[in-house]
Amino acid sequence: MLGVMTVRKEELKFREFDRYRGYYCGLCRSIGNRCGKVCRMALSFEMTFLSMLLTSLYEPKTEEEKHRCILHPIGKRPMLQNEAIDYCADLSALVSYYDLLDGWEDEHRVDRLAESALLKKAALRAGRVLPRQRKAVEHYVKTLHEIERVNDQNLDTAANLTGELLGELYVMRMDVYEKDLRELGFYLGKFIYLCDCYEDIERDIKKKNYNPLLSRSTRPEFAQECERMLNDMMARAAMAFERLPLLEDAPIMRNILYSGIWLRFENAGKRRKAKSEQ
Repeated sequence: MLGVMTVRKEELKFREFDRYRGYYCGLCRSIGNRCGKVCRMALSFEMTFLSMLLTSLYEPKTEEEKHRCILHPIGKRPMLQNEAIDYCADLSALVSYYDLLDGWEDEHRVDRLAESALLKKAALRAGRVLPRQRKAVEHYVKTLHEIERVNDQNLDTAANLTGELLGELYVMRMDVYEKDLRELGFYLGKFIYLCDCYEDIERDIKKKNYNPLLSRSTRPEFAQECERMLNDMMARAAMAFERLPLLEDAPIMRNILYSGIWLRFENAGKRRKAKSEQ
């Protein structure tokens, strides 16, 4: 369920995209430093957004350094570093480890099992540092398996569970911002989960995977129904986001929330339309 919260690059100014890349590359570097270089596979757009959100909210001391990386060895790239980015690095290892284990248990994919073994040590360390978040991830995986086992077709059951998990992860500190961060994470989690279900519907039908949208997928108005649901979730997420006192990097985050987050939904719709016209 990762890879939804990306930027719409063409709508960003050059300096804004450079700033976003500073978070992305900084998070990648932090994962490598804290969890081991192989754990950089856990890098995601979702945690990049969260690192930007928490940085803007709490304004921790942030350092910018330029470094080369394996993927971009020619020329140094600016990389940001602060407490919020380190928090998201630990979360990345924790969430990715359990996500890979879930992939092994669901589909018995050996590649997922092998990748999870590479992340295990880092995930255990992150779990000791973040016990509240670790318990939330473990509860999520266990409960989701039960939902999938009984084939619960209630749209809110698994989506709410994902929202509750993301809401817990969005809370870095128990303070005055906790309520709005939980609400923002909750509705973003629901959006990400159902957007992922919408995108994967054909694959899940073919592989007989659990998907709460299966019973609705044959309706002529399926795409419109999904878009309405997702619009409602994003409207609620936006209200929580706008209540937070965010100044720095707010235009980049709005690009993600109000535009970039829809890219995968739009692309899935285009693919289906092109296939139907063949």
